[in-house]
Amino acid sequence: MQPERKPDIAAEGALFAKALSDFFTTRFLTLSTAPFIITMILAFAFLYYLSGEFFDMLNVAAQVSQNPDAAAAQNELAQFAKEYPILATILGSFIFKAIAGTLLYVIGGGFAVLVSVILAVIIIGFFTPYIVAEVQKRHYPQIERKATVSIGAYLLFMLKQLGLFLLFFLVSLPFYFVPLLNIVAMNAPFYFLFHRLLTRDVAGEILDEQEQRILFREAKWRIATTTMILYLLSLIPAVGILGQVFFVLVLAHQFFQEAARLRNARLEEPAPRPSISSRP
Repeated sequence: MQPERKPDIAAEGALFAKALSDFFTTRFLTLSTAPFIITMILAFAFLYYLSGEFFDMLNVAAQVSQNPDAAAAQNELAQFAKEYPILATILGSFIFKAIAGTLLYVIGGGFAVLVSVILAVIIIGFFTPYIVAEVQKRHYPQIERKATVSIGAYLLFMLKQLGLFLLFFLVSLPFYFVPLLNIVAMNAPFYFLFHRLLTRDVAGEILDEQEQRILFREAKWRIATTTMILYLLSLIPAVGILGQVFFVLVLAHQFFQEAARLRNARLEEPAPRPSISSRP
């Protein structure tokens, strides 16, 4: 096994420059609108539903605070509010609604950005074979693609990673209340899912299973550096959705170059000497 080379700033810059030149073409700019449109519709529909439910709860509290007898015709939330009239009055006040609404949209908006990024990663996964094939045709026709990811395998892998993400997310919840650590705690599970889905998706279109195992062992820090930069870019509103095609382009260039290095290194390895058996 070869020792891993440290991430190189110049090499990373060249990688991003190549991907950027590809991205600003009619074909890839057009393709980038698909995850954007689908993700924005889903994200805003979810946020609208969540905010509607939240304000319905506050309106019920306001009604109960003004007319406690109306609680009998309301749901369990109203019954709870009837038992605690002071709490119902606070929840139904304009000031509380204004503060709670602002916090909801700020915090909810932050989560909406993170969730929309993951949704966009999942959506762009179905376009990855086309993007990788186009990059190969433009820049790496001499490098063979050993695609190993079928739709069924990709969906199974995605479900497994979503399960690990939820577990990671639950474990990190207690750290949300610790200043500074909460920033890391909020982003760590989302980066994990972002990194896993993107790298497996792109690598599976270029490398076979054995090559992937070797590469993710020997070049894990180079790959992690690239995905960390991409993740930080994805936190910029709209970039995380519109830039998914660009992210795949960056990783496609990286994995094609890594595949070339890996295969050339194999060719340069000296052939094993035949064993000399002694005559009886």
